[in-house]
Amino acid sequence: MMAGQFMKRSGSTARRRPRRLTAAALALAAAALLVTACAPAPEPGQRYRVPADFAEGLLTALGDIHGPPPGANVDGCVPSTAHPRPVILLHGFAGNMADNMGGISPFLANQGYCVFALTYGDPDGSLFGGLHDIRRSSMEEFGPFVDDVLARTGARQVDVVGHSEGSIMPRWWMRFGPSVHSDGTPKVATFVGVGPATHGADLGGNAATLRSIPFFAGVIDTMVQNGCGACEQVLSGSSFLKQLNSSEPQPGERFTGPTQPGVRYMMLATQLDNFLVPYQYGFIDHPAVTNTTVQDVCAIDEADHLSIVFDPVAYDVIDNFLDPATATTPRCVATQPVFAPIDQRDWPPPTLPAD
Repeated sequence: MMAGQFMKRSGSTARRRPRRLTAAALALAAAALLVTACAPAPEPGQRYRVPADFAEGLLTALGDIHGPPPGANVDGCVPSTAHPRPVILLHGFAGNMADNMGGISPFLANQGYCVFALTYGDPDGSLFGGLHDIRRSSMEEFGPFVDDVLARTGARQVDVVGHSEGSIMPRWWMRFGPSVHSDGTPKVATFVGVGPATHGADLGGNAATLRSIPFFAGVIDTMVQNGCGACEQVLSGSSFLKQLNSSEPQPGERFTGPTQPGVRYMMLATQLDNFLVPYQYGFIDHPAVTNTTVQDVCAIDEADHLSIVFDPVAYDVIDNFLDPATATTPRCVATQPVFAPIDQRDWPPPTLPAD
């Protein structure tokens, strides 16, 4: 399903060459960061500085790498009449709330939302989250976090914005956990997946082939045995993804199918995704879901899997979906990729896995 206000295509067809981030540039900028302030002052009319790109977002995160991103987890934040539901932000695989949500968080906070974020699946408080068994992270960390946010804010429902693995982790709790109130109302009202990992990383069609190679299978098994259950679960065809996305009844579920009744869904992908190939594996084929890409909105946008969460186009599309009553025409900005993108714009559409 496509929603009109999210699909406005820019008339410009100009293209820019992607700028590559180098280790030297990052190191130099990081050194400068330690000497000076962590981030530039907010622009006039803003409470929080919104990073201009992935590099600035990463450098800002280094100032408090274990803390929440700017604008999130603010004590005493009370949802407004305009934005009555707090928004929970969820990072992707091997990320954390500081480095992954440092753009979306201040943007939404400046729009008047109460924003909350957590780092989940983080063994021993390391810098890398999203590694534990995703079912465990969903049930033991995300679910209780939702209840805590509802209790802290007095809200009845939350909205969720998750990047990559953060778009599948919460869906396990929604399907199999205590995700509804006693009257049957879902605790989640709106769900947005950004660079979503719905059907996992297919590695350009090679996931199944690599699984059949003993060496590769052994590497994955070793990672799982050392605490990275997600390392196997995020690959296309994993038993976790098959159960999560199945249209057939599953033991212990609260509803059947990939979407929870009463919840609005959007999956926002990029056609230049270099981690999730093909990018359409992020979509959910269901009437309750709006599937779109940033290029559908802005043809010159070259955001990749990492920079999409620091993309003004994505910011505006997300804001419009969270609050359609005040939707505006999204900006059209040539956001650049962090790494060499895999340009899938002219690829034929794939057949989605039969989960």
